[in-house]
Amino acid sequence: MTSTTTTAAAATQRGYSTDDVYRILKASVDLAIGSGEYHHSLLSELHQNIIDYAKKKIAAVRPPTHKSIVSCTIVQNTGAGFNISNAMHWDDQSDTLTTYKFQNQSMVIVVSAYMVRAQ
Repeated sequence: MTSTTTTAAAATQRGYSTDDVYRILKASVDLAIGSGEYHHSLLSELHQNIIDYAKKKIAAVRPPTHKSIVSCTIVQNTGAGFNISNAMHWDDQSDTLTTYKFQNQSMVIVVSAYMVRAQ
């Protein structure tokens, strides 16, 4: 079985596609960044717009058997190191983590969606 076939089979079993979730995360950033420049005074609004859009669109593709968690980290791109770690214990057949990273000269944005089957 090829990787594409495996991914498609997993998506069918879960009831959603991680590719769709990735596109939603990317769109949430693309629609929110505007000029693409880091402005501390607009950070709260930028963060809220990304989270709100992603939550709304993910809810539309998320099966009722799953819950979703969306997180967003925004930092000014100063050239300093930046590390985010996630650890989880879950069912690899039904639960997923999808992450999108945006970076330009001004800022770094990392938005993640956890999709977890509700028991």
